[in-house]
Amino acid sequence: MNQMRGGTMYNQKDIILIPFPYSDLTLSKKRPALIISNEKINKMQDRICCLVTSKAHKDDLVITKDSFEQGSLPFKSFVKPHRIFTINANIVIKKFCTINDGFHDKVIKSINKFLRRE
Repeated sequence: MNQMRGGTMYNQKDIILIPFPYSDLTLSKKRPALIISNEKINKMQDRICCLVTSKAHKDDLVITKDSFEQGSLPFKSFVKPHRIFTINANIVIKKFCTINDGFHDKVIKSINKFLRRE
């Protein structure tokens, strides 16, 4: 585990709040993200994440109350497994919650669907 801002740890399966840039990179908006990277990546201060949204679209995965290991989100949310990006852990604003192993496995399986050769 890695200690970050204010002594808070940000690890695989955590849903965090980050400043997420608009596509033109001129401004950013605070958005939740799911950390999918494991300790091998996380020990380098980087985190590989998927975007979390409150608006469902095709291929998004709904986060239900049964998806949480610890904590919860204040609104109905969906993971976008096709929106993957890397951040430095120092930009994390706060941690919302942690998803359970079963939901994490579902996210990774969905990501693999987008990456495998057809």
